[in-house]
Amino acid sequence: MSRDKQDVTNRKLEFYGGVPILLVPFGVMFIGILWLGFTGAALPEAFWPMILLALLVGLMLAKNKKVYIDSLIQGITSRMLAIMLLAWFLAGIMAKLLQSTGLVEGLVWSLLEIGLSVAWFPLIAFLITALISMATGTAVGSLIAASPILFPVGYALGGDPLLIIGAIIGGAYVGDNLAPISDTTIVSAYSQGTDIDRVVKSRLRYAIAAGSITIGLYIIFALFSNSSGSVQPPEDISPLGLVMLLVPALLLFLMIKGRDLVEGLLYSNAFGLILGLVTGLIGFKNILSINREEFTAGGIILDGIFGMVGVAVFTIFLMALIGTLQRGGFLDWLIEKAEIVATTPQRAEVVIVFATLILNALTTAGTPSMVMLGDFVRRLGHKFRIQPWRRGNLLDAGSTSIIGFLPYSVGLLIPFAFVGGTVDLAVYPNFNPVGVVPYVFYCIAMVIVIVYAAFSGWGLEFMSEDEYQAESIDIYGHEQNDNDFNKAAK
Repeated sequence: MSRDKQDVTNRKLEFYGGVPILLVPFGVMFIGILWLGFTGAALPEAFWPMILLALLVGLMLAKNKKVYIDSLIQGITSRMLAIMLLAWFLAGIMAKLLQSTGLVEGLVWSLLEIGLSVAWFPLIAFLITALISMATGTAVGSLIAASPILFPVGYALGGDPLLIIGAIIGGAYVGDNLAPISDTTIVSAYSQGTDIDRVVKSRLRYAIAAGSITIGLYIIFALFSNSSGSVQPPEDISPLGLVMLLVPALLLFLMIKGRDLVEGLLYSNAFGLILGLVTGLIGFKNILSINREEFTAGGIILDGIFGMVGVAVFTIFLMALIGTLQRGGFLDWLIEKAEIVATTPQRAEVVIVFATLILNALTTAGTPSMVMLGDFVRRLGHKFRIQPWRRGNLLDAGSTSIIGFLPYSVGLLIPFAFVGGTVDLAVYPNFNPVGVVPYVFYCIAMVIVIVYAAFSGWGLEFMSEDEYQAESIDIYGHEQNDNDFNKAAK
């Protein structure tokens, strides 16, 4: 590597106006996305020009243009992005496969047979997705498994698409926050030097509070709904596609067994394609069709991949923008300012919660944000003798809530990539990532609950002297003799 290139790679990114100006490009993107939402055009593909404008604004604000471009490239080359893209494209194939083989029609047939009222479908969708996420421990995996199946069924029955997709998204984040096998649960425990079972048991109160609010809202919507549930089944509807339930069942089984999401999707797609061929639900031409005269290609595999291009391209640009935060030292600046405010145990908890919410709002990535904040949260919480599991709960709840209702988060974009084209926008003009934000009840409720817990001290627990000194040795290599906690408590 030449000296010039090495200098560019090692140099810190600086913006005119200082570190806070790093947020300006994100503000430009957010305003553009909100404008799209208010005009009814908030589609993933429509987000591309907005984030490109944000990248251009960042370039204009950067003091050294070469360092800025290098920071964009570093953001794109993250391992996390590669895994996400691979998983999304495979998930797109599975969604198209289940749609093409008539699984949705089979589920609609079965629900009509038992006389289910569509008014209760959002609650059912929330509970089913929550169970899936608790079993798998992954919000993204749960969205991939549930969205292509539950949403089309509820919409076909006449349900409100905003309520249904909001319920699916909210349910997916229940397990992300609570499941012992969730990567966020694991990070929240280990980053604070405590056990997984302690953080899970102690965070039940917050999940129950948010879940109760959510279920109560769905019950109210159901009781006051105008939907009668008397839907007439189409004449050609058939239960044959129900056999394809074995495909998502295999995916869930593999994830519960601890297999990687990408591995599970590869196996499930292969199994689903073979099952569809054997049962006669699809033919070889449905899997891959090539028009030599027009030089075009299609089919389940290609259409499934193409369906995820919108969210994939936007995420690539977003990760590039996130690279500027990392290179510009935004996290160090945020921590420095936070420590000025954190002068009491409750203020420290408020700082932890809002620092977590802010960083997740910028990165839309729960686990990486928790990893970045983990050491800061541990040291700040230790200073005021806050129990490790309490610190882990604040960190986890903030990370697995706000990303569920950000219109540019994968938590919203993935479901819309699956089902966005199935809804009649003439009837539901607000069916877009911005329009669904108020309907992700669980995630909004969790933000409210954890902010209240931080401000009020609800659930706050302190370490004993022995626990405090033991953690002091673990963090600093020696016991602490200062009176910071006693002074702060007074």
